Amino acid sequence: MHTAAVLLEKTSLIKYDRRSGGFKSTELGRIASHYYIAYTSMATYNQHLRPNMNIIDMFRVFALSNEFRLIPVRQEERVELSKLLERVPIPVKENVDEPTAKVNVLLQAYISGLKLDGFTIVADMVFVQQSAGRILRAMFEMCLKRGWAGPTRLALDLCKMVERRMWRSMTPLRQFKGVPASVVYKAERKEFPWYRYFDLQPAELGELVGLPNEGRRLHRLVHQFPKLELQALVQPITRSLLRIVLTLMPDFEWNEPQHGNNQLFWILVEDVDGEKILYHDSFSLRQRYAEEEHVVTLSVAISEPVPPNYYISVVSDRWLHSETRLPLSFQHLIRPEPFPAHTALLDLQPLSIEALHDGEFQAVYTGKIGHFNKIQNQVFHALYATDDNVVIGAPTGSGKTICGELALLRLWTKPVAQRAVCLLPYDDMVEARVIDWSARFGGIRGGKRIAALTGETTADLAILRKSDVVVATPAQVSA
Repeated sequence: MHTAAVLLEKTSLIKYDRRSGGFKSTELGRIASHYYIAYTSMATYNQHLRPNMNIIDMFRVFALSNEFRLIPVRQEERVELSKLLERVPIPVKENVDEPTAKVNVLLQAYISGLKLDGFTIVADMVFVQQSAGRILRAMFEMCLKRGWAGPTRLALDLCKMVERRMWRSMTPLRQFKGVPASVVYKAERKEFPWYRYFDLQPAELGELVGLPNEGRRLHRLVHQFPKLELQALVQPITRSLLRIVLTLMPDFEWNEPQHGNNQLFWILVEDVDGEKILYHDSFSLRQRYAEEEHVVTLSVAISEPVPPNYYISVVSDRWLHSETRLPLSFQHLIRPEPFPAHTALLDLQPLSIEALHDGEFQAVYTGKIGHFNKIQNQVFHALYATDDNVVIGAPTGSGKTICGELALLRLWTKPVAQRAVCLLPYDDMVEARVIDWSARFGGIRGGKRIAALTGETTADLAILRKSDVVVATPAQVSA
């Protein structure tokens, strides 16, 4: 037995059939083969996908998928493939003898609805068509994650073209069920932009396609086409971050046979050149909320210098030509001032713990420190003598904990008892802080109770009522 066969048999990928004297794939082997094909296909897409691709390149990358590596070009198929090459709308770079050219042509023939003669070529087209949705969705996700606006739109359009079996140049009316072929034919002969259909009355629509009796039907279908109105409010959070409050208002009549129970849309924020996707998310519109406004909050980075505008697009996941594009102008955008430089560390006279002017407070630090360090000395007045808000950013080991303790001592000089919260990043730090502060602050001002949150609502409410200082992690507070 061959060494490779023995290895595959030991890993349960194949098994030896004594009757036939050969090897057969096991279920595990078939699963492993499936994942291997998917892995090699992803490697192919990584190699060939580019940010400046056109539709010709997208079809070519699709045809290079590893799923189609075993599709041959048979001798009896060459004449038919040569005829199809002349009829499909997207040019094919490869020669008709190459398998990639065959896959490319078969996908275009499927979208165009062309009839094939040979049984084997029909079977190959069925296999290509069954794999197309999954492969094109994978290409769309990869382009989306990389932030390539052009290829992302192309891949999504290709997904919808395969699902609808129509080209983008065809009238969107083809996407509705039960539209007469005469209406479709007349609409496609008119060079009338689709967005202007929404402004016409039934009589005008009937006159446009030369079929007056179909005006009412056309008007009803046009206003059932998925369309969203957008409004956006831009708010700077920092000099490099924007908050965008996006309001989506459905502007179509819901028809369950046409739309189902929900419609999926993609929210894309693109740069001023429309080349890079800065933000993306999906939005699902459900039938019962189809007449309500929906608010989505986005956070998007903004670069220096400030671009003149961004673009927000909401694109349907299922319907061709269903897209709303809204420019966001930054002409009057007022951003916060640049962050000031770090506060200079002043050369001040060191303060001793006697500056606390309180025997109980001084006893907390007696034997531990005699004088405050430079950072503590500089913030001492703000923390211990005022109620101002203070943000201290300093390296590890610079004494920030004592700065927080000074704020606590200030709090405990108030006549009315107040509660303080201390947030720490890790659970083990919380436990150590509770032990340390309980030992040092447990006897001052009548005794202070230091406790840690548990993450359970009922128990934490009781702890909050009884404690003077609550120590927790951010996760426990949010819970």
